Amino acid sequence: MGASASGLEVQTRSGHWIPVTALPNQVVVNIGDMMSRLTNNKLHSSIHQVVNPPKKDWSKPRFSIPFFMHPRSEMSLNCLNCCIDEQNPKHFQDITAGEFLEERIKELGLKK
Repeated sequence: MGASASGLEVQTRSGHWIPVTALPNQVVVNIGDMMSRLTNNKLHSSIHQVVNPPKKDWSKPRFSIPFFMHPRSEMSLNCLNCCIDEQNPKHFQDITAGEFLEERIKELGLKK
């Protein structure tokens, strides 16, 4: 089941927020930073937010079921060979999912 009402927004590269609503029988997938790295930025990690509905819709239910996946720490996040070519050279150094997560936690200030 996807979201039953509007609220999800994705930020464009120019900084504007646009609404994203799945049609019936569709699923919205937010690509995370690890997948973006694995695909050498062919799939982009999007900045997103969920906003409250207009006051007139406050009494309507809204359901959304997020599902998060994280690879095993030892999984390689090296850019996939099929995502590297002359037009899109390799953008990232080789790293494991665990190393990436450790870096991200430090960047967020959650660990020194």
